[in-house]
Amino acid sequence: MIRRILISCVAIGFYLHAAQAMPETPPWKMIVQWDNDLLAGTDHDYTNGLRVAFTREFAPGETVHIFLQQSLYSLSGADKDSLFHDWRFSGAGPDRFAWGFGLTQLMFTPDDPTALTPSAGERPYAGWLGLEFSLHAKNNDSVSSATISLGTTGKNSFARESQEWVHHDISGSPIFQGWNNQIPGEFTLNLHFDHKRWLNLLEQTKEWPIEFDGYVEWGTSIGNLRTDAYIGSLLRAGYNLPAIFSTPRIQLGSYGHELFRPTEPITAPFSLLGFVGIRGSAVLHDITLDGPLFREFDTNVDSKPFVGELLFGVSLCYDSCVLSLSRTIRSDEFNGQNENQVFGSVMLHVTLPF
Repeated sequence: MIRRILISCVAIGFYLHAAQAMPETPPWKMIVQWDNDLLAGTDHDYTNGLRVAFTREFAPGETVHIFLQQSLYSLSGADKDSLFHDWRFSGAGPDRFAWGFGLTQLMFTPDDPTALTPSAGERPYAGWLGLEFSLHAKNNDSVSSATISLGTTGKNSFARESQEWVHHDISGSPIFQGWNNQIPGEFTLNLHFDHKRWLNLLEQTKEWPIEFDGYVEWGTSIGNLRTDAYIGSLLRAGYNLPAIFSTPRIQLGSYGHELFRPTEPITAPFSLLGFVGIRGSAVLHDITLDGPLFREFDTNVDSKPFVGELLFGVSLCYDSCVLSLSRTIRSDEFNGQNENQVFGSVMLHVTLPF
């Protein structure tokens, strides 16, 4: 089932290209992201995430629907009456606009795969499958994104089928027995706002053998999937740092694409770098821990209002292709959690030939 959905997602990208592409239209970019705790030697809590997404910049002078024109103008912060005027601040270089769409699946399991009902201090079973549609406004210093996600929890998330297929046919891991007690199905609607701003104080290192750069970020999400606010930062160090950088692990509302465009073109196609990031989140509601808003369901856990993360990894870039490997350590998300969550991530970012 998931394989069919992924094939359909790729087909949508080709259809949109055929319907809208012009000779000078910027190419589509595809991002594939995979999170899994088996990459960190565990098998519980946030156990798997998969996203396939596509983004494309609008060409200068490209005809855009009036609704998108107004939305992107507002998102750019150029409108002083816009919500995003203070959100994005001013930046260097001309404004550029992009849009994207993607398909994401997330799944969560308790520690004990044999228990039909999660024991105290363990996460409830939960799955989510959703579509994301995003708008982006960016320049040389910053990028602001607004994303709407539409999805569902419960059986229609196909989390059980996906996990059993992987565990049975690929990894040989134990089959989890308690999916009949997963978070029940509920349609989710969420708005996500994300802003990343380049740390230009590190620009002086661009002539060094080892360069340094990074960004600070903040954002919020509102909806029955998740309501929270966060702030964080990510630093990179390496050879020939590229303008292209994708969020290494799956983050709803934050798409991977070219965040910043250098004022001087980078002639060497090869880049190798390491990165480290931190983030703190204030969480008001998480459907995978607190349960649905519109249905009665006791998850038997008390979620924590503040969660921290440490992220580190390496990235290899050649021309317009980026491959990243990373690990995330996340603090306890609910009272009595047995240990901090640890999971690994793989991200592939490629520019398509159309």
